[in-house]
Amino acid sequence: MLISIICVPLSCIFAKWITLVACFVCLCFMVSYMAGMIICRYLPYSWTCEWAGTHRPSTESSFDGCSQHSTCYKCGKAIMQDSQGGWF
Repeated sequence: MLISIICVPLSCIFAKWITLVACFVCLCFMVSYMAGMIICRYLPYSWTCEWAGTHRPSTESSFDGCSQHSTCYKCGKAIMQDSQGGWF
């Protein structure tokens, strides 16, 4: 009886700390990932396009009746615009 009285509160405290640490780690990962995506969007290097997948269209683009086409001004890859407005 005494063991169950001691173990139950300890397990609740342990579970709260584990949850707090897990939330902190997830938050740190999300913030660092978002910061990396924002930084890569404005760096002039072509590897940022391949790593993050954030292509930026050049000033000229064409429409073939179905989709919008352009080239990425950083890496020179042929890209298309999806229905949400993003370039891939």
